[in-house]
Amino acid sequence: MSSFAVKRNAAEGLFEGRDFGSGGAFVAAENASSVEKVLAAMVERGSAEHLYIVPLEERIESSGYLTIGYLKDPPTEYVERAIEAYRNMAVHILWKERVVSRLKESEKTLSLYREELDGVNQLKSNFLSVISHELKTPLTSIKAYAETLLENLESIETRTVREFVKVMDGESERLIKLVDNILSFSYMEMGNLKVEKVSFELDELLREVYASIEKEFVSRGLTAEIALPKSPVIIKADRELVKQLLQNLINNAVKFSPEGGKVYISLDEEASFARIIVQDTGKGIPEDQLEKIFERFHQVDGSDTREYGGSGLGLAICKNIVDWHEGKIWMENVKGSGAKVVVLLPMKDIYVRQALSKGFIGSRRFERDRYLTLLVEMVAEFLQARKASVMVLDREQNALRILAAKGLDPEFVQNTRVEVGERIAGKVVETGRAMHVFDIEKENQYGRANNTAYYGTSSFISVPMKDDGEIIGVINVSDHVEGREFTEHDHELLESLSELIAGMLKKADAYELVSSNFEKLKSAMRAILELRETWGGKNLSNLTIVAQATARRLRLDEKALIAVRIGMNIYDLGLMKVPRHIRSKREKLSSRDVKRLMEHPNLGFSLISPMCLDERIKAIVRNHHERYDGKGYPDGLKGEEIPIEARIVSVVDAFRALITQGPYRKVYSFEEAREEIMKKAGSRFDPKVVEAFMKALNDLGAREENGQLVLDSITEELEKIRNSLDERDETDLVEEQEKVKEGAR
Repeated sequence: MSSFAVKRNAAEGLFEGRDFGSGGAFVAAENASSVEKVLAAMVERGSAEHLYIVPLEERIESSGYLTIGYLKDPPTEYVERAIEAYRNMAVHILWKERVVSRLKESEKTLSLYREELDGVNQLKSNFLSVISHELKTPLTSIKAYAETLLENLESIETRTVREFVKVMDGESERLIKLVDNILSFSYMEMGNLKVEKVSFELDELLREVYASIEKEFVSRGLTAEIALPKSPVIIKADRELVKQLLQNLINNAVKFSPEGGKVYISLDEEASFARIIVQDTGKGIPEDQLEKIFERFHQVDGSDTREYGGSGLGLAICKNIVDWHEGKIWMENVKGSGAKVVVLLPMKDIYVRQALSKGFIGSRRFERDRYLTLLVEMVAEFLQARKASVMVLDREQNALRILAAKGLDPEFVQNTRVEVGERIAGKVVETGRAMHVFDIEKENQYGRANNTAYYGTSSFISVPMKDDGEIIGVINVSDHVEGREFTEHDHELLESLSELIAGMLKKADAYELVSSNFEKLKSAMRAILELRETWGGKNLSNLTIVAQATARRLRLDEKALIAVRIGMNIYDLGLMKVPRHIRSKREKLSSRDVKRLMEHPNLGFSLISPMCLDERIKAIVRNHHERYDGKGYPDGLKGEEIPIEARIVSVVDAFRALITQGPYRKVYSFEEAREEIMKKAGSRFDPKVVEAFMKALNDLGAREENGQLVLDSITEELEKIRNSLDERDETDLVEEQEKVKEGAR
């Protein structure tokens, strides 16, 4: 009998629950080990007196063990020979399977190499074709004009000479740009690019870039519609690279817009990124080309190459610049109006206090820090705040420390310690109540000393985080991206969010216990951020306010209101898992694409499964596409079977879709969208919800502006509070002056 070696890391309980008959049994165990333990356990239970473990060895490698257990007598010589024959057969089978497996793996690797080589060859062909054309065209033009000048130098008029030289100069400039693009792309591809990040005003740079190429608009009879935010958008990035990015994007839009057309340029600031949109009014991009448009030397088709020119490097360089800044870029078709490029440049100044990562080293520490970064980024995005922090309570020291923060100085994050009862955050812990300060400069009870780097601006919200009623920390937000004060709606949203954040912090603290779900949690948070990137934070915030107002009209309880508040911000997470090229298709979707889209409620429900969410919120994610008449999906629920919160979100979502520029559907005006919703009350929508929704729109002064929902009541509410505080200031000033006069007397 062959000898065997005991190996570690075995599957324990190998024979547990297995009944060995008197004739013996064969048990093949890959990597079986800890033989003494298995044998001891069997003898202790009296289930076997003899245990044979035969190694399955293939030359030097061990493939595992063939294990045979007997109740009474040891095997005879005949049985041993049979076992040996069986062992040899098993070794041969295992060897054959291993060889076949390795061959398949080698074939797969070779196939990948072949594909990569084919891609390189195609790239080389594209490069030679495009570059030769781009070099030949201007050189031919220069040569033709130069020959004409040389042959007619004595007789040609000065004005004509000037025109010829001007053309030659323009073609030379075109050649220089081509060479510059090739060099820039080469540096980026080889990783030799040095990114020097500095803080600058992105809106000012955009104005500068437009001014430098405005003559191109004039020469082609184009007009530009530029939308910039009221306050400066300050970003930390490589200014020269971002300048090149903007130049390439705008030049590309100019090139593809017809004479007399228009180019739309917009810049918006969100909590975690700056959004740049450049849209042309050309004929758009074929759907099958959208995913390839940023590839090197890619041309939509040969005719476009000849009609519009270009090396196919401009957008590839844009992609590289955005990638170097860890941003995102994509292209969408706009129905009946060309194509638009969307760029997201991150403003992620988030820091995690390193002392709180103690015990987590290497990749584990990185994963935990990344998790906390996503958590704070999510808070900032929900509240549209430039500054946000999560503080945890150290009960031994009776003090708060910053766990992670956005928009605060790293040293401040690392060293800040707030005792319970001190400052705003300390008072929140002491009282157990949230504090919403509209204007700290005018609300004297808080004192000006608090308006430091900790809060940043005059308006902020600080709410307690609770776990089973016990305060475990505080969440702070300040400095709204729109430059306005935080409203009561913002306050309510942060209060609702605090319970979710507290639950997710528990997940981080129990890292080892939830490691299997940890990646799912991060995936869910990334999807939440992507949803806000796609729809815009301001738009989602206003839609949430409308949904809340609808719920209040229906007299729902506080738990339902909280579910609607959170649910409105995450209900379409699953849609982010549907490929962008399907979501942004300009033509009618195929039946296969429709099927993929209809999977998104289940995808979203799966995404949020590891999160600490109320069942009502989960129902919103899963059932917001159910119909009142029972013809919806995924569960075919009907009428009152559909949770009321999901019925509310269904109406709000449909209204959003109707007034928003979609890739394959008609865009409705505000009034047309209202009529469409009312028309489907009783079939697609709950009539009671539709009635409450219409009243909520009126109450909030809702209107549509550039495909976004605008609520005039919010502006009016803010103005009313400002006036109230100003009046109080004047009253306080008069009283102070009277006191001074009284003292003088």
